[in-house]
Amino acid sequence: MNQKVSVNTEIPSPYIEKKGGLYRMKRKLTYAFAFRLLNKHLSRRHDLEVLDIGTGSGFFLEFAREVFPNSHFSGVEYDERLLAETFCRAPNANLIQGNAEDFDLGHGQYDLVVSFQVIEHLYSPGAMLDNVRTHLKPGGIFLVTTPNLSGLGARWMKGKWHGYRDDHVSLKGKDEWDRLIVSHGFSPLYLGSTFFSGVPVLNTFPLGIVNWLMLFAFGSLRWSAGESYVGVFKSVR
Repeated sequence: MNQKVSVNTEIPSPYIEKKGGLYRMKRKLTYAFAFRLLNKHLSRRHDLEVLDIGTGSGFFLEFAREVFPNSHFSGVEYDERLLAETFCRAPNANLIQGNAEDFDLGHGQYDLVVSFQVIEHLYSPGAMLDNVRTHLKPGGIFLVTTPNLSGLGARWMKGKWHGYRDDHVSLKGKDEWDRLIVSHGFSPLYLGSTFFSGVPVLNTFPLGIVNWLMLFAFGSLRWSAGESYVGVFKSVR
């Protein structure tokens, strides 16, 4: 199946991230909220089969090995340049080049599937959701984040909001994502959004200190106005 994709491999990838210890620490902090949510809903299990859809530069898989030390990790990434970055950071993961909408790693294989800032790049997000559900074990957990069209950033910045990009082809608000994901066979465990990163004045010193502290302390809240949608779901069979 050859779906239309939003990735332009003819230009340098904007998603290849920086190297260096300080940047790595910053990225680790940005994933802390996800690991807190996952530990809560996975009962702090460490022996998991984990799949990352849209690995990007591979930071989640690198950090996940520290959090879930006895687990096995797999990743899917469409852009081969990003897949190479992921391999450097997570050399022991099972990595494949593939489209989030139609890859096949075996039905019912995974306890946990995550996807960070990927679903907005897909022309058929519902196809990805069906594929996630196919790959999850019964009762498996799915965590997804994506830019939130109903957040303060999108509403205040309007056309200048950084979430409007040529490759963001499926932007939606929190309530729309809630309904869509539930309609594809998932039961919500946590529905929320992050804070104010999309509003420049609230993301720069000195006001940015409040935003950053809230991000590091809480990660997200059960509200609709944050910059990124955050959802944790259980697969329903």
